[in-house]
Amino acid sequence: MTQLSFFAADDHVPEPSDLEGALAARGQSTLAGELAQVSVVLDAAWRADALESLLAEAGLDPIRSEAGPDGEAGAAGRCTVSTARTPALAPVVRRWRRGAVTAVPEGWTPSAGALRVWVLTAGHVTDGGAVELGIDAAMEHHAPRRDALRAALDRVGVRTTYVGSKGGGPLLRLGTARARARLAQSIGPAPAGVPPQHWPG
Repeated sequence: MTQLSFFAADDHVPEPSDLEGALAARGQSTLAGELAQVSVVLDAAWRADALESLLAEAGLDPIRSEAGPDGEAGAAGRCTVSTARTPALAPVVRRWRRGAVTAVPEGWTPSAGALRVWVLTAGHVTDGGAVELGIDAAMEHHAPRRDALRAALDRVGVRTTYVGSKGGGPLLRLGTARARARLAQSIGPAPAGVPPQHWPG
């Protein structure tokens, strides 16, 4: 069967820098010399299917494990998708590191590809129509990192409000119609296989 392009609706060709969207969300990275890898735990099979397609198109051989990062079997579609270890991701991972810790690059402005990956890996559309972008649980206690992400989204016209764990987060919520429209315009239509109700539009 011919695999549909993840970005069939536009001219964007997936590339390693799109994985910045995963690192902005809940992705993890490793860097050893000139080889880097990005991994992300996903909560649904459709997310994993679409991310695998994206990675394949970007030349980043996907590796899927149905077990979570702790080695236990995934539940309800939960799994981990990783790239192969590759020099193509080394510049991306270096930009997103301060020592051994993931950090938002100063002045980062997310590309359309990075926004798509962020939505794909950790985005949710609520029953009320709000859009929520998940972020790493560590940001619950790290205001500078989450503020840096909010500032990055502001640069592309997407204003957000931080929501902590007591409100179902940590996440960044797009509460205005203008912000949701701007995000939808940037990321384009839902990729093949992604339930339309889970994609901003």
